[in-house]
Amino acid sequence: MMHSKTAKQTGDFGERCAEHYLRKNGYKILGRNFRADGCEIDLIVRNSTHLVFVEVKCRTQTENSWNPRPAAAVDRTKQLRLIHAARLYPHKHDNLRLRFDIVEVYLSPSDRSVLEIRHIENAFGA
Repeated sequence: MMHSKTAKQTGDFGERCAEHYLRKNGYKILGRNFRADGCEIDLIVRNSTHLVFVEVKCRTQTENSWNPRPAAAVDRTKQLRLIHAARLYPHKHDNLRLRFDIVEVYLSPSDRSVLEIRHIENAFGA
């Protein structure tokens, strides 16, 4: 298990990678690390049709590969917390549909470079 400072640094790096990826794929970044009522949403983005609340999961490859996938850490309890925080987000995008996505960022264990980014759209519903 990673030391908490290292885990925080890895998480922050993963969020920056996810943000860059989403921006490159046409999303506008509206917010980062939105906190409300003890809950946090990593990224809030939009495109022409959706307001998207994004949970980022960053993992370094280990001997047992990616089993389970990082998205598996977003269990029903975590989903409900994200939905609750999203309801508290003060948005003025009434014409946009809401969506919850997960972005998985996979890192190399040797140099911590990004091996892969997987964007899971509509990962769970509200």
